[in-house]
Amino acid sequence: MTSATARQAVTATLETMKQRVPAYRELVDRFGPLFLGRAELYDQLTAMAPPPPEVDGAKLAAGAPVLAGADLAPWLPLFQTSAKTLLPRLISVLHLDKAAGEALAALPADPPLLSGLAQARIEGNWKFFEDTSVKLETVSAGILLFVSESILSPALTVLADSLGEPLARHSWNQGHCPVCGSSPSIAFLSFKESTGLDHLVSGGGKKYLHCSLCGHEWRVKRNACAACGNDDSETREILTVEGVGNERIEACRKCNTYCLSIDMRECDPPPQLDVAQMGLIHLDIFAHQNKLTPITRTLWNSFDG
Repeated sequence: MTSATARQAVTATLETMKQRVPAYRELVDRFGPLFLGRAELYDQLTAMAPPPPEVDGAKLAAGAPVLAGADLAPWLPLFQTSAKTLLPRLISVLHLDKAAGEALAALPADPPLLSGLAQARIEGNWKFFEDTSVKLETVSAGILLFVSESILSPALTVLADSLGEPLARHSWNQGHCPVCGSSPSIAFLSFKESTGLDHLVSGGGKKYLHCSLCGHEWRVKRNACAACGNDDSETREILTVEGVGNERIEACRKCNTYCLSIDMRECDPPPQLDVAQMGLIHLDIFAHQNKLTPITRTLWNSFDG
């Protein structure tokens, strides 16, 4: 991946969303610059990247992700660069007031706090965000979490991509990311694949999960719930909207959670998955009406009441 290809994927997904569902146009126009800014950072952050962390096979075999207990200090300059670039856009798209904007704009100049936010997000230490919100006084814990994820994600994507073959040689069947430990924000069924035999093409349809933080994608059992591992067909169901079968809700009635899923075999061009979730809010609403809870809370699937 390069910044150019990342930007191209984001742009195509935004345009498709606007053309297909005009009701999403306002969201696309508002948040599009943020997604484009994240894409444009890829080359710059890749050039700055330190050596990747060690991939410990024993740790992975025990179900622990690569970044569990890892020192993120070498990646701090990337977090700072990302923050300096994206914070002005975040403050704008979130319509934050002056006091909140000033508090967040100071993050790049506060390495201990920025490192603390990164470590807390990796560890799932949500209390750190609540406590920091109280100290800042002007920024809610929810906004602080979203902003932190937005500025950490581009650097962690570079980190995940740098692991390459050392990570790929290990099997991983967990419902959380093998890189950063985050839960998936969306699933997808893989493209049709060339078999290499007389141009034959296989059916594809292998199931992958897309990490909500670093964007890493890993293959899992197609019929299993990413949250609890349930593979009982009697307590799992696929919910779709009439006429749009390639976008669906994978629901588990054992744990009452759901994960959105896209069938890539029916997508041309393929969507950028972080952007695509913004255009699936209608599915999140439908899942909410069916008393289901998202595996991962995002800005797009968090509803009141």
